[in-house]
Amino acid sequence: MIKVYNPELLISDAQDKLTQLVRDDFKPFILRCEQHKLCVLENENLILFSLLFDKCQPIIDEAQLTITFVSQKDESKIIAIKFIDKKRMSYLQHNINSRKTYTKYMGPLAYQPVRKERTSLLSTESPEQNFRGILNLAILILIANHIRLIFENFQKYGLLITNVFWKFEMMHINGNPIMQALLMLLINVLTGFGIQYLQFKRDINTGIIRAFNIINIVLTIIIPCYLIQGSHPGLNLNFLGVQFIVFMKLISYAHFLRNTYFYIQRIKLVKNKKVPLDNFFAEYEVNNENLKILEKYSQDQSKILDFKHFLYFLAAPTLCFQLSYPRTQSIRKVWLIKRIIEYIFVILFLVIIWFQYTEPLVENTYKMLSKAPTLMILVDRLLKLAIPNTYMWIALFYGQFQCFLNITAELLRFADREFYKDWWNCKNLEEYWRLWNLPVHHWLVRHIYFPCLKSGMSRTTSNMLVFLVSALGHEYIVSASIGVIEAWAFVGMFAQAPFMLLQKKLEKLLKLQDSQLGNLMFWMTFCFIGQPLMIFVYYFRYLEKIGHPI
Repeated sequence: MIKVYNPELLISDAQDKLTQLVRDDFKPFILRCEQHKLCVLENENLILFSLLFDKCQPIIDEAQLTITFVSQKDESKIIAIKFIDKKRMSYLQHNINSRKTYTKYMGPLAYQPVRKERTSLLSTESPEQNFRGILNLAILILIANHIRLIFENFQKYGLLITNVFWKFEMMHINGNPIMQALLMLLINVLTGFGIQYLQFKRDINTGIIRAFNIINIVLTIIIPCYLIQGSHPGLNLNFLGVQFIVFMKLISYAHFLRNTYFYIQRIKLVKNKKVPLDNFFAEYEVNNENLKILEKYSQDQSKILDFKHFLYFLAAPTLCFQLSYPRTQSIRKVWLIKRIIEYIFVILFLVIIWFQYTEPLVENTYKMLSKAPTLMILVDRLLKLAIPNTYMWIALFYGQFQCFLNITAELLRFADREFYKDWWNCKNLEEYWRLWNLPVHHWLVRHIYFPCLKSGMSRTTSNMLVFLVSALGHEYIVSASIGVIEAWAFVGMFAQAPFMLLQKKLEKLLKLQDSQLGNLMFWMTFCFIGQPLMIFVYYFRYLEKIGHPI
């Protein structure tokens, strides 16, 4: 039984009959299923109309034994078929499902793979390049290789980390020199504040104050360094790091307050004139915020010295003294605990890497090179040391800049937490030194670079002096910690200044500003050549100094 609703979607040569069928109710007809269509016959030989399966959608009602075909476009009814029994209905359903399966996949005339001009994905001109899978493979290879190295290390040395506390005990560490040096450092800090007190309270001659500051700052470096000689290099290295931070902070404190004193004297001269102070001070000399503070304390300049603020500056994660710092509202206790836990794990990781991998590798290299000093052995050992060295360096960075400085900042409610930028993406050495240690970078710019430019030096000369100061600082910390002057750290650091100028010119000449070649060169020189070589040189000199047996 068939009822016709929309004859326009049917294929027929007898449209008049179809129009009549629309008016009629269900009428009996003969059905015949072909591959892609349903044929409705008036008799066994005459087809009344056909319905293409691909142009309609069947709605099946098994309870009423009815299949209604609707248009795929607007879902309007085309025809409805009522069956006498379920068997005949199932036969049509089977044919419909078979056609659906057949039309689900394209034929050779529909599937045309060669359509337009295209480039291969690995070609440089390809607009779409995604190597995420290659990166995943590289990570898996890296993990597999490291697991192999861990097993190799255990087979060769055993579990050395169990002997760490025994090693500490056998070192016979004498903490007295460090305590004496810390006491001397405390005296230098108090002296630095006392000198400023003389300037602002007693109006001592600025030349004398400058001489006092220079003497105190020089003694901050010399005397503690002399006192720690004979102590363990590990303790020395940590102490010298703290000492150099104090040294830089005292320079910043003295430099800032020297300028503050001069500006207060200028304010006193022009304050009675009924003209805004902004007219007498340029923005590059003093900003509006500091100018208001100086104006406030110009009546009694000694009040600008606040011992609590001085102590806050000494503890704060910055090397540059300011009259005020941005502060947070409160301490986030949960956040702070997370950073402390991270810091503990970083320290444990560093201990494991040093005692289990780095120290035995360096000592074995010392023995091998002492017996047969060849270039092949050196290159092989450099590459072996590069992996644990890179992990130590990244862990030290994360522990110091992400954990420790943030812990300090959170405890002091210090708001400016930009201690580093994305140095790992740097294209050249200049970018790296600008991005990786912002507290030191800001100190060098403020107290070395800008004063050099103000004195009339060129940018190139000023940059060279910045690197000279940085190189001397690196050499001082490394050499003084082991009690041996080698100057390799100084040479390695200072040599980067002319190399950076050359690198800049090559980038412009070869148009490599947007290339990743510079980033690869940075990682290679730092992780695979420079740092491993410095570890070998200074550790070998330390072993020779203590008479380490070959």
